[in-house]
Amino acid sequence: MVTVVVVYTGFPLYPVQNPALHQSCRHVVRSWANQSFGSHLHNMSLTNGKLRVPQNGRYYLYSQVYFRYPSPASESEQRSVSHQLVQCVYKKTSYPNPIQLLKGVGTKCWAPDAEYALHSVYQGGLFELRAGDEIFVSVSSPNMINADDTSSSYFGAFRLDL
Repeated sequence: MVTVVVVYTGFPLYPVQNPALHQSCRHVVRSWANQSFGSHLHNMSLTNGKLRVPQNGRYYLYSQVYFRYPSPASESEQRSVSHQLVQCVYKKTSYPNPIQLLKGVGTKCWAPDAEYALHSVYQGGLFELRAGDEIFVSVSSPNMINADDTSSSYFGAFRLDL
């Protein structure tokens, strides 16, 4: 059995931009930890934010990213900030470009005086994967990932024996 849950550590705060990915989801999240509270890794490896698939099979992939909307410094800044929160799950194979498997989008319009401006994007799905494939998460707005609550952002996979 293959199971894995990794949680967001918050460091470094700004994930690495990958130009091969769709523009709405270009920032690869690399700050996952497999040794922190709430995470576990069994029969998979985690390197540079990517889970490596150990064997062919059907895997259920899931991811949640917890976003915090920053308080704008001015009224003009409030109008110019994008409210679209996008999270994608990709697989990297032997092909040159990663393949998008999942995409979740949240469009929010928070009140300027909102005490809490939090939103999570969760998604999951069943996919046929091959040994050696790498799974990773990317986002549209890396500076909005809530690093204060590391148990709220996570991703993982488990193989189904069907």
